[in-house]
Amino acid sequence: MHKLSDSENPSINTKAQIWATAMVSLLFLVLSWSVILSGNLSGRGAADDLNFHWLVIQQFADQLPSPDLSDYESATTPGYHLALSPVVKAGVGHMGTQLVASVWTLVFFMVLTWTVAAKFGKAAVVIMLPMLVSMYVLYPGIWLLPDNAGWLGVLVILLLSLRPNPSWKTWALSGIVLFALIWMRQIHIWAAGIIWLSAWLGSSSTTPTLRNLFSSCVDRTGRTFIALACTIPACTALVWFMVMWGGLVPPTFQDMHQGPNTATPGFVLTQLSILSLFFFPMLWPRFKETWKHQWAWIFFAACVGCVLGVVPASSYSYDAGRYGGWWQLIAKIPTIADRSPIFMLGSIVGSIALVVWLDLASRRDAWIWIGALIAFTLAQSANHASWQRYHEPMLLIMMVLIITRSASITQYTRRILLGSIALAIMLGVLTTGSMLSAQPVETQIQQASHP
Repeated sequence: MHKLSDSENPSINTKAQIWATAMVSLLFLVLSWSVILSGNLSGRGAADDLNFHWLVIQQFADQLPSPDLSDYESATTPGYHLALSPVVKAGVGHMGTQLVASVWTLVFFMVLTWTVAAKFGKAAVVIMLPMLVSMYVLYPGIWLLPDNAGWLGVLVILLLSLRPNPSWKTWALSGIVLFALIWMRQIHIWAAGIIWLSAWLGSSSTTPTLRNLFSSCVDRTGRTFIALACTIPACTALVWFMVMWGGLVPPTFQDMHQGPNTATPGFVLTQLSILSLFFFPMLWPRFKETWKHQWAWIFFAACVGCVLGVVPASSYSYDAGRYGGWWQLIAKIPTIADRSPIFMLGSIVGSIALVVWLDLASRRDAWIWIGALIAFTLAQSANHASWQRYHEPMLLIMMVLIITRSASITQYTRRILLGSIALAIMLGVLTTGSMLSAQPVETQIQQASHP
């Protein structure tokens, strides 16, 4: 009788998943709660917290049970603030509210780590390190920022859409999550496109190639109409907010976020090129294999990257929304006709890297990622601000899930772990430097007690 090996034993895998998820959760809580309990109120995260989101939470707490959603001091939809307002109403102060709000980030890490550990076991802790120390993921787990409440919704919709055999139940659940997501961050309406695409593709066995993308139109259209129906509540909610506000953001912010910003697509690719450098030992042999069979796609991607890198202005510019993050590095290098050599090269390298990343994925997964990145980038390009904190978490999620779901990556496990450690060191240094150089926020906290 065949005896299961450790790798085949579900109980062993489950134990490894539990261990890895617990370790990553513990690491996050140590990192975030130590800062929260220290009373640290310095830097960009604290400033956005105290000057915007904390004020809105307090306002809604004062107005319960009928908060006024027509205008308030945040450019996001009010779900995050509404969820925390009863906590403040109960008399919990700023620090206590931070501890409660960190649960969104904790659940995000638990869901993603559980998924990664299903393949890598305890090594998932190493793969999760870059996400743990990225300031754009860690800061919303410390201060009152709605970002990770949004990324949790995006992650769940991605995981549902990547299922190999989706059904109407998958799209219905995705629609419920999307509805909640739109109440947290309206910019993420792009995730509806992933749900529709998942339905059009169908199962892994019916996933088309580019040539027969529109084959079996009757079946694909029927499934897609079901998925469309499941996203109607979320789309209706967004329209309701737009009508009430007279725009995509509350009236207070309607002169601050209008785009488009044509540099965003190239900047997203530039960020991908930087992150991919740490996985070069894994991507390079895969690039050589991809070149043998998919050289035309690599050439096409390089051309697209060249256009996205050369056409838009890409110099550092505060007024044009090109500042912060890697834009600070771009500012240090001389430009050519208002174009940054780093940006142009990064856009080309990032587009080629994207082809290699997608080649690691199954055909159905690759379609989902193509659709997700296009929809995500278009949505972000509508924003005047091309900020790294809006993009980096999405790229990290994509890389982690491609690595986790790839069937042809097992031989590179050691290189993946080393790349994750190297990337975590770089991101950790940047996060540490940011926190050490942060200036205290001048705004006084109103430690209001609500009866």
